[in-house]
Amino acid sequence: MSVGRREVLVASETASANNKITESLDDSGFEVSIITTPEACLSKIGDDSPVLVFLSLFSPHIDAQELLEGIRELEAELPVILMADEQSVEQVVPLLGAGATDYLLFPVAHASLVRYTVTRNIERRLETRRRKRSERDLKRLNKALVDSLKVLERDQQAGLRVQQGMMPESPFVLDSLTLSHRIVPSVILSGDFIDYFELPDHRLLFYIADVSGHGTSGAIITVLLKSLSTRLYNEMEELGLANAGEMLGWFNRELLACGLEQHVTMFLGVIGKNGRTLRYANAAHFPAAILSTPESTQYLEMGGLPLGIYDTAGYRSREVVLPESFTLVMFSDGVFEILSEETLRAKEEYLLSLVKCSGDIEVLADHLGLGEVKEVPDDIAVFTVARAG
Repeated sequence: MSVGRREVLVASETASANNKITESLDDSGFEVSIITTPEACLSKIGDDSPVLVFLSLFSPHIDAQELLEGIRELEAELPVILMADEQSVEQVVPLLGAGATDYLLFPVAHASLVRYTVTRNIERRLETRRRKRSERDLKRLNKALVDSLKVLERDQQAGLRVQQGMMPESPFVLDSLTLSHRIVPSVILSGDFIDYFELPDHRLLFYIADVSGHGTSGAIITVLLKSLSTRLYNEMEELGLANAGEMLGWFNRELLACGLEQHVTMFLGVIGKNGRTLRYANAAHFPAAILSTPESTQYLEMGGLPLGIYDTAGYRSREVVLPESFTLVMFSDGVFEILSEETLRAKEEYLLSLVKCSGDIEVLADHLGLGEVKEVPDDIAVFTVARAG
C-alpha cells in the first residue's frame, strides 16, 4: 500500500460539507475526490489507497457503520475521519470504537482545523507504520539472537561434554590415597581444571589450575593443559624434571610458547611412591592449599608468579612429611565469591575451619551450598587428596 499518493476521499452526499473540505485542503498538496456511494469508495481502496477517508454520518444513502467495516477489511490502518453534525453526533463514539480514527463536527468554523486534522491523522498512520516496522525488525533481530544463542548453547554443551571427558575419574583411588573433585562453572564451560595421574615411577602427580577469565576462552586453555599433562606423563624421563618447581617451570615455558592472552595459576603436588612425602610448588594459586592432619590444619606456603606471563619466572619446590592420616584440600578463588564473610581474611579463616571440621568433598560441597547453586559469579573448584589412618 502506498502512502506517497496524496488523494483524500470524501464519502458524502452533502455539497456544503464537501465544498468545505475541498476549500480547506486547496493549496495543501492533497487531491480531494468526492465519492457519493459506498461501492465507489471501496473500489478506491486497495494497493493504491488514498491517504485518508472522510466518512459522512449525515448522508442518507451511506451506511457509515457498514462502509467503515468494509474499509477496515481492505485497509486496517487507513485513517477514517467521521463527518458529524448535531443530528448524527451520537454515532461518533460507537464508530470510533469500531475503528474510525477521528471526527469533525460540521459546520467547521475554520479551514485550518480541517487541515490540522488531516495532517495529524496521516502523521499518526505513518508513526504507526514506523512503530510496527520497528517491532517487526526487533522481532526478526530477537529471533536471530535466540537462534544464535541456541547454536552457541549447543556448541557450549558439546564443549562441556569434551571438558568433562578430559577430567580424571572422581573419586580416584591409588593405593591408600583417594582423590576427589567438584567443579561448578559460572557458565556452561569452566576455566578451572584439575588433573592427576600416576607417573611411570609410581609417584602421584596432581594439580589444580585456574585460567584467567571463564567460559569458552578459559575452557580452551584447559584443553591445552590436558594436552600438556599427557606430554608430561609420556616424556617425564626425557624432560628430566626433578621436582614440582621444575614441573611448573616447564608448564610456564610451554604456555608462553603458545602466545596466550590468558594466564594460569596452578598448585602442583607430587606424592612420593611411599606416600610419605609431598613436594609441591605454587604458581600464584589462591587460596593456598590446606593440609589437615590429626595434629593441625593449616595453609601451605604460597609463592610464585602466574604461568604464561614471565619467561624468567622461577618456582620453588617445597616438601612436607605426610602422616598416616591427612587431607589436602584445594579451592579455586571462585569460592570466595559465595562466602558471606566481609573480609578476605575472614573468608580464609572460614575455609580453614571448614576443612578442620571435615575434609570429605561431599561435606565441603554441602557446607558451601554447591549442590544448590544454579549460578555463580566465578568458576568454583574443590579438590581433595586424602588418606584415612
